[in-house]
Amino acid sequence: MPKIKNIREQFPYLNKNKKTIYFDNGATTLKPETVIKAESDYLTYIAANPHSVDYESAFEANEVLLKTRKLVKEFINADNEKEVIFTSGATESLNQVAFGIEDLISENDEILITNLEHSSELLPWVIVAKKKKAIIKEIPLNNDLSIDVDKLMKMINKKTKVVTFSTVSNTIGAWNDSQAIIKAIRKKNPKVIVAVDAAQSIGHIKTDVKNWDVDFLSFSAHKMYGPFGVGVLYGKEEYLEQLTPFKYGGGMSASINLKELSYEPEPIPARLEAGTPNISGIYAFAKAIEFINDLGIDKIHEYETGLKEYAKRAILTNELEKEFDFYNLENDSPIILFNAKGLNPQDIATYLANDYDIDVRSGAHCARLTDEVIKTKITIRASLAVYNTTKEIDTLVEALKNSDHFLDHLFK
Repeated sequence: MPKIKNIREQFPYLNKNKKTIYFDNGATTLKPETVIKAESDYLTYIAANPHSVDYESAFEANEVLLKTRKLVKEFINADNEKEVIFTSGATESLNQVAFGIEDLISENDEILITNLEHSSELLPWVIVAKKKKAIIKEIPLNNDLSIDVDKLMKMINKKTKVVTFSTVSNTIGAWNDSQAIIKAIRKKNPKVIVAVDAAQSIGHIKTDVKNWDVDFLSFSAHKMYGPFGVGVLYGKEEYLEQLTPFKYGGGMSASINLKELSYEPEPIPARLEAGTPNISGIYAFAKAIEFINDLGIDKIHEYETGLKEYAKRAILTNELEKEFDFYNLENDSPIILFNAKGLNPQDIATYLANDYDIDVRSGAHCARLTDEVIKTKITIRASLAVYNTTKEIDTLVEALKNSDHFLDHLFK
């Protein structure tokens, strides 16, 4: 992997804001120059709608769609390009899965899910379960808050229709071994549909849908150095063929019959991609994947794991646990979740931004049931990426050590 300095130089945000420490990568990553330029270049030099076919730039637009779909297929090791559906983001992908298989769910069927899930993963299943009179059951967790596979296996039975979970929590950051979990599920009940939310892991660890044997996988481009407004739904071809479309419009139907109130759908992926895609974003998304491929996803994971270990040592060495509650130092995810004892998390986040130019996020992080696990509704999240440094972690530790300055900040 290139030197960190060379990586940071590829990000205009960091070049412009040299003092800023960006630790909000769990919300969105920064974008390298190649991604930013690609989106601008598409709008400037190609501009066409990929659904048009009668002129040169339209052919070029369609080629962008085909090439990026192939690049995504290779990145996640899918069987073929038809299994890659472009969406507006992980939220749409997750909704498409839940509402797309709604007709396969019957009364008293069971949907198994953890209480650490993002609202975009949790809410669609809540709505579907209510509509279909299905039952949602919480998947038990280990002490490190990863999925307890043994207890999960005891829950799975003939009524289990869906098991759904994230590869890594966006708050606690506990890793779930998707391949091992799915293998165990297949052994207990091969008919269970397994859907995985990979939004928080896609830019950090290798994703292999074929080896994982996952039925559906959802993620966003903007959490892997790509643009906003682009996401992916991967699905096994046989399941995508059964999905009821989440939205309807141009490009998805071959014919419409008003008398019979029916339509003839196009084959996948077009059937699940109604309307004009965010083609400039898709063009830029390809550059984000190339950026990750150039660095090497395994190298990225190794580097970020080292950063987390460095942060853990610095926190313990400086005895910050006396003044702060840290919720996930034991795992090696690029997430540090914490609170200051007796102080408002939002005040701390504002202090870090104003006094040290450190960007973190405070709040519930769109994971509304996490408080059932860690017994607090609002936390501070510092989330790392490949352009972060040990020096930046030192600055965060220094800021947290100066806890007496928090109150000074409040009364300025």
